[in-house]
Amino acid sequence: MLMAVMCCCALCWGQDTYDQLMAKAANAEELKLDDRAEGYYREAIVLADSQYSAYYRLALLLEKKEYYFEAIELQRQAIARMDTLSAAYEHLAYCLVEVELYEEAFNVAQRAVELNPKSASALSSMALAVNDQGNYTSAKSWGLRAIEADPKYARGYNTLGIICYNRGNDADAIQYFRKAIQADPSNIDAYYNLGTMYCIRNNYESAITNIRKGLQYEPKSLRLYYCLGRAYWQKGDDARAIAAYERVLEYDSTYVRAYLRLGEICCAKSEFDRSLAYFRKAVKLEPSNPDGYKGMGKTYTDKGDYKKALTSYQKALQACEKDARIYLLMAELYSKQGITAKEQSSYKKAAKLGNKTAQNWLVRRGLTW
Repeated sequence: MLMAVMCCCALCWGQDTYDQLMAKAANAEELKLDDRAEGYYREAIVLADSQYSAYYRLALLLEKKEYYFEAIELQRQAIARMDTLSAAYEHLAYCLVEVELYEEAFNVAQRAVELNPKSASALSSMALAVNDQGNYTSAKSWGLRAIEADPKYARGYNTLGIICYNRGNDADAIQYFRKAIQADPSNIDAYYNLGTMYCIRNNYESAITNIRKGLQYEPKSLRLYYCLGRAYWQKGDDARAIAAYERVLEYDSTYVRAYLRLGEICCAKSEFDRSLAYFRKAVKLEPSNPDGYKGMGKTYTDKGDYKKALTSYQKALQACEKDARIYLLMAELYSKQGITAKEQSSYKKAAKLGNKTAQNWLVRRGLTW
């Protein structure tokens, strides 16, 4: 009996309690030791699965690191243990918007607003969910309510900027993004949005300047490095574009879009084997995404391996048969081989899906679809 008691006490002395782990995690976060904090939160979850706070705090940490899908699942777990936790609903709605799951974001944001009608975060998420429905007037109303709830809430201005952009009002969008930075100079969403807007306007130097300002506040932001890669790529600086996309993969080796862009750059540089390696990685990570197969098809086409190109495009169609871009690429493939009938057929299929490039091609040749 004495031995059993001694062993039990040793176990107690050697293992942190739930509260101790949570305190250690909070201290690590304060010291910006996010990896250590993450480890403590995960230990706390294992130790006391019924407690909501470790799920909630870990979700916030992963949200900050832009690991939105895992953050979503963790917030769901937190809500399952504390249904009235309004902050969990607010952050869940935010993450759902970030991964463009707008229908669920709408429902979650409604619940968040119900629990806290003055939540600027919930109101902003509602605005973006309604914006996705195409109801811009209502979306703007929700966005203005977010600003009214908290005039210093940067995301509210970001939201209004996105709504303006979707309405085709680029100038107002840029102004709102700038207001977001005035409200919070460390808000990386605003820097990302400004960088994207300037890329669209072909103002690459302004895009790069704003993205780099954002990186000063969040040096490991996947989105900012991805946007930086886009700016350099469109500017024609392939070396810096590749470096930016590789930095994304250094922080997250599962970031499919970075592999796709690297594949495109290498294909354009006629580095076909390297290009195919990137596209294969993208396909392995997301086999249901047609973009990887499309990239492989384009690379094989440029390489002159038409048989493998066709096979790749067929796999892309299996993933998404309503992607007009696939038929345009197939038309290019058949054109290179001089197969006119199949070239025209591919353009017609793309035209039926509403693709303007294909429609114009057929009209110029007096063909219908």
